[in-house]
Amino acid sequence: MAALHGKNGSIWIDGTKVTYKTEWSLNLTRDYADVTTFRDGNKVYASGLRDCAGTFAGLLDTAGDLTLSKADGSAYTVKVYASDATHPGTSTNVLVAEGPAYLDASVSASSTDAVRVTGNFRASGTWTVY
Repeated sequence: MAALHGKNGSIWIDGTKVTYKTEWSLNLTRDYADVTTFRDGNKVYASGLRDCAGTFAGLLDTAGDLTLSKADGSAYTVKVYASDATHPGTSTNVLVAEGPAYLDASVSASSTDAVRVTGNFRASGTWTVY
């Protein structure tokens, strides 16, 4: 296994690479039901469904920020890459996960920083995690 630097990561929405984003995260949590009974030596859980959700952040794309325009309540295909071969000098794609998702986004401006976009995505169907 080769270690990867995050500088070649990317997020894609409906086949278009999202520009000016500096980070993303993917959270793969599960629901758990407490099934502990008398005489168990500790708490016992049953595993439920996986939740695929994540966040993104970066700079506002003044030419039209895809993460803002797609935060409209519709589901879009989201792909998150640890390494994206569309970056110059990068030859390997490392796709981490992909699937349909709803997007939310927010914009913040400060007198001491660049205008930034943050948001999240939530699965609207079955995701594939590689």
